[in-house]
Amino acid sequence: MKEHLEGVVNKSNNLDLIDLNELIEFMLKNIGNTDGYLRDNLIYQGFCELILYEQFTDEQLVLILKTCLDDEHLYLNITHNDPSDDVFTRSFSALVITLILEKDRENRSLPEELIVEAIHRSIQYLFLEKDYRGFDNTKGWAHAVAHGSDLLAEAIRHPLMMDSQLVYRALQSLKSCLHTEYALIDEEDERMLPVIDALLEKGLTDEQLLTWLKELHYIEVEDWHKKYRSEWNVKQFEKALLRHLLRSTKCTQTAKWIVFERPIVV
Repeated sequence: MKEHLEGVVNKSNNLDLIDLNELIEFMLKNIGNTDGYLRDNLIYQGFCELILYEQFTDEQLVLILKTCLDDEHLYLNITHNDPSDDVFTRSFSALVITLILEKDRENRSLPEELIVEAIHRSIQYLFLEKDYRGFDNTKGWAHAVAHGSDLLAEAIRHPLMMDSQLVYRALQSLKSCLHTEYALIDEEDERMLPVIDALLEKGLTDEQLLTWLKELHYIEVEDWHKKYRSEWNVKQFEKALLRHLLRSTKCTQTAKWIVFERPIVV
């Protein structure tokens, strides 16, 4: 199967000679494999090639989406507090769901009920995820916050995301990631910015964004060091957001508040 995947990624395989159903089964079984080359370079890149270039049938896409959304993939042991290798399964399932939502946003071919479920579970995922590790020196990228942000942005962009309450839930998901004692150092703040853009496209106003941003500074943690880490995450996110808003000339009220009025964190 590895040879087949290498051929898919390198575009050197005749797909007519590959049993795609067997390949899908292997890819889903190993989606969170701790071998970084197999997980990142072959399985995820293989999904990219096969989904974005429309090599799967709708039935196969439904199978992949349902599997990645289930409690053994996107939500695998997500309520466990201790970091574990399960994060790789959750995080890379999130990326595959992102690919499918992106294609369905363009083509609208999958069952609406399934897509609505995917949107709801995608928005809830980042709120529940508590393993904030970015890069593991032996196993590679976990990066759940970044991958979850990619998923969140795509879920919001989908035309079937019409529930205004989910907009608030999406912002709370970002807040939960920033208000953590784990310092986010692998450009997670940059990966959150498309979520803000998607929310603005769905009608989030400058005033609503500013209200949420002000709320980020209310960190109800007694331990000074845990609070310091949360404040640091918020500060780094605000810096990234400010640069983004200034480049796009969006939300001038929010940008002005970050520059002149936001609380100083020392």
